[in-house]
Amino acid sequence: MDEEQQPHSQLFTIRVWRETEPDGQTQWRGKLRHVPSGEIRHFRGWAALIPLMLDMLRRHDAQNFEGKG
Repeated sequence: MDEEQQPHSQLFTIRVWRETEPDGQTQWRGKLRHVPSGEIRHFRGWAALIPLMLDMLRRHDAQNFEGKG
């Protein structure tokens, strides 16, 4: 398969850990890295992960598309 036939994909790494808040509650925290660009974003709670990832995908996919042609 040549490059034009391969599906476009993105690579991320996600690091997650639990932190204890001052009130004793625990919360998931994380670090999302877009591997090709090296961009790193941090998040608190699982609900924040998907919007960050979608934002990164939109921006980097648009940059890749504009760079071709």
